[in-house]
Amino acid sequence: MPYTQAVTTSSLKRRSRGALSEGDWYLALLAIVLLGYALMGKGFAYLGYPPLYVGEIAFLAGIVVFLRIGAFAGALATLPAVLLIALMGWVLARTLPFVGWYGFDALRDSVVVIYGCFAFFVIGLLLEDARRINTVLRYYGIMLATFPAIPVGFWLTKYWADYIPRLYGPVPIVEIGASAVGTHLAGAMVFVLIGFRRVSFLWILVWFITLALVSATNRGATLAAIVPVTIAMLVLGRYRLLLTTVVAAVGIFAALLALESSFGEYEEAKDSIERPVSAHQIVENAKSIIGQSGQQTEGTKQWRLNWWDIIVSDTIYGPNFWTGRGFGVNLAAADGFAGTEERQNRPPTRSPHSVHMTLLARAGVPGAVLWVLVLVSWFGLLIRAMLTARARRQQRWLELFLFVACYAMAILINASFDVTLEGPMQGIWFWCLFGFGIGSVMVYRARHSERNGAAER
Repeated sequence: MPYTQAVTTSSLKRRSRGALSEGDWYLALLAIVLLGYALMGKGFAYLGYPPLYVGEIAFLAGIVVFLRIGAFAGALATLPAVLLIALMGWVLARTLPFVGWYGFDALRDSVVVIYGCFAFFVIGLLLEDARRINTVLRYYGIMLATFPAIPVGFWLTKYWADYIPRLYGPVPIVEIGASAVGTHLAGAMVFVLIGFRRVSFLWILVWFITLALVSATNRGATLAAIVPVTIAMLVLGRYRLLLTTVVAAVGIFAALLALESSFGEYEEAKDSIERPVSAHQIVENAKSIIGQSGQQTEGTKQWRLNWWDIIVSDTIYGPNFWTGRGFGVNLAAADGFAGTEERQNRPPTRSPHSVHMTLLARAGVPGAVLWVLVLVSWFGLLIRAMLTARARRQQRWLELFLFVACYAMAILINASFDVTLEGPMQGIWFWCLFGFGIGSVMVYRARHSERNGAAER
């Protein structure tokens, strides 16, 4: 059933079914931008002319469309939206004083939160026409048809990066990191689990092969792919499928371990800084998450922990409790962690590989507290809507909220261990999901408040 079939509310603006409004065109543009980020990664992000890349163009166009829609008051009708505005205001207060010192770097660092404007753009689009919920789901279903291109791009990035042409910008036209792949694995599988799109056995096989590639490369991305999918299965009551999947995966994995051990190839590669795609490497990554492993994986883990300790000492227990260091300063250079990673042909490290630590370091304890409140209130909004939908036996609404929550959770898990929300490839994705969640809940509430009002009359 279409989610907006029964939405006939005077509080939501109407439009004729035959005409495409500015909002429809902008939604299509936003879908193309998100698809480009998913399929081409950083290569797509450099499409444009500095400083107006494709993300900035979508940002400016979104401001124009949002102002023309005139849904500012409606977009602030929920607690997560109000808290997000407060967080954005605090970030701007800690950014503008440093623009004169650090220039564009200050603005670039602030987008970790300022990209939250995309959330309001999406909320405004749904408030103008609630039927766009179905449009968004249809667009995402089309994206799933192109899903096999994502692991291909990831494989090319990992092994053939030097051969990928550079048509614009300093990076290849396709550069997809494991962290982004992990989040899209989660979103795609949850979308399939709730039955929004049927896929073939070949699609499922490609999904699991891609998960294996990601698991051997990036620990955070592995958690980002597995945890939300597992939660979705539990919420949906797919216990038998979950058990079958675990047993099959363990059996195949054990066979691969035995096969690799018989050849002994992994012993030659385990001390290298490069992580080979192998079952043994997946074991090493898993051991580093739950405990101690080899130096290959433990080194980067300890590197993060040491840096995070300095940030905590500087803010929670130090002089920058209220203000943080501000946006613009290179945190790695300030804390003595610049150049501690193997980063050939890469820009200098600026982030402590955790969005939570980034906000604590740059915006102080007030910024970190606001960030936590934004996340807690948003997930609380969706969970409450899911419980309400379950009580009313409205399975499709429950599944919609579950999809959005799991997708955003995947990005947040990644952002806890990697540079994720600081860039447009995942930052714009996250904030669009954030806005889509709020807008969908508002449409859901409007639908049932009108139904109850009609029943009373």
